[in-house]
Amino acid sequence: LKLCLLYSFQKINQKFITNKEEFDTLQKIVLHEVNAGVAQVRNSATEALLWLKRGLKFLKGFLTEVKNGEKNIQTAL
Repeated sequence: LKLCLLYSFQKINQKFITNKEEFDTLQKIVLHEVNAGVAQVRNSATEALLWLKRGLKFLKGFLTEVKNGEKNIQTAL
């Protein structure tokens, strides 16, 4: 999970640094890729953002289970 999140951050950051003024929000990055027809292309920043969201949602669920007292890591997953 750590590598997945790190890769996603790097991919989004790579897109951001290509044009910091234009891509000052994640929404602008996604809209740019949608308009360019590359949002669904493998390794796009949009795809990376979706994987980042999925990873963070998974992590939130795991941490919620731990917070709620689950001691077994396998069960929390």
